[in-house]
Amino acid sequence: MKEMESDIVKDLDLLVDISCQGFKRPEVFERFHRMLVRMAYKATDVAIDYEQKLVNMKVLAEDESYDAMMVNDFAETVFVSMKFDDLNTFLKSCLAKETDVLKLYYPFLLSEFQKH
Repeated sequence: MKEMESDIVKDLDLLVDISCQGFKRPEVFERFHRMLVRMAYKATDVAIDYEQKLVNMKVLAEDESYDAMMVNDFAETVFVSMKFDDLNTFLKSCLAKETDVLKLYYPFLLSEFQKH
C-alpha cells in the first residue's frame, strides 16, 4: 500500500508541475489548484490571484469542528489571505504525504485532471 501511496504523491507532484508550466486550459488547472488548497487548509471559498501571488480563503476556526466524512456547512470559518513567492512550491507544500486524503481524495483528483 505504501508503494501505491508513493505513486499517487509522485503523480500529483507531476500534475502540479504541468499545471504551473503555463496554462493551456487555465480553468481546469485553476480548479485543480483551488482543490489542493481546499484540502490542505480545510478551506472554503478559495480564490487564487495569480498576478498578485495571493490566495484568499476561509479556513476552519477550530480544527475539531471538521469532519472529513460530512458536509461542514455549519463549521465556523475565518478569512485568511496568504502571499506566495512561487506557485509550484506553494502547491507542492499543500500535498499531504501520509493521510487518509491519499486514499480517499487524491485518486479522484488524479482521475479528474489527468484526462485534460
